[in-house]
Amino acid sequence: MDLSHLLTIGQLAKLANTQPSTLRYYEKEALLSPDGRSDSGYRLYKPETAERLHLIKRAQRLGFSLADIRTLLAGWDEGKLDSGTLSRLAENRFIVLEKQLTELLVLRHELDLFLQDVQARQSPLPQDEISDLLARLCSHPAAQTPASTLLDWLGHYGGCVLNTAVGHQLLNTLWGQHVHVWQENDAYHILVVSDDPQIGQALRQLTELESDCDLHTNAAPQFSHNEEGFLLIATGDSAFILARLFLALESEDHNR
Repeated sequence: MDLSHLLTIGQLAKLANTQPSTLRYYEKEALLSPDGRSDSGYRLYKPETAERLHLIKRAQRLGFSLADIRTLLAGWDEGKLDSGTLSRLAENRFIVLEKQLTELLVLRHELDLFLQDVQARQSPLPQDEISDLLARLCSHPAAQTPASTLLDWLGHYGGCVLNTAVGHQLLNTLWGQHVHVWQENDAYHILVVSDDPQIGQALRQLTELESDCDLHTNAAPQFSHNEEGFLLIATGDSAFILARLFLALESEDHNR
């Protein structure tokens, strides 16, 4: 076998801008294997292995698990990467990222409310300084997913009825309502600040509809009413979608 065109582990590591120890780790995890051995027993690789390494590193940077990367590589090696498999892996990873983004958006939302409370209670900071900060927070062009997209998610992942004519009618009632959203452990608390019975009825009906959704198995949203308004508590893997939905309903222009 002609080994003259093969690369040593050091040469491949340099070509792929990584460390030899990383290549040994990938081999241990069944992501990479040598294409030959030198007379002295050293690993040798084809130059095109560098492209495989770039794929592995890129997938790792995006947060794909080693098991997911092995699945991707199996199709990559055969030149027949199944689109369904790729979509499933990418979609699962996308949902994880959206959950993380939701946590950050809710924290920013809480910061906004905190500053408003401080401002309302004789803040020691200059009034115009806080007002400018609040304006920047509220107008920040963060990646706020439209309510219509969030409804599509609910429909796609669990066949939830919120993305139906009945669901849309209820959400139309809730559009533009002032909300407080915060996270405690794995639950999102969504407080609609209102004493309007029509708002409460819409939220109660929404909770009943969502309780039949497959997304909320053993974790149906809970509804209650207190002196501050109407409270919806959503738990489970899909709770972040409802939190994002209510943030979007508050901020979007209903007449867009």
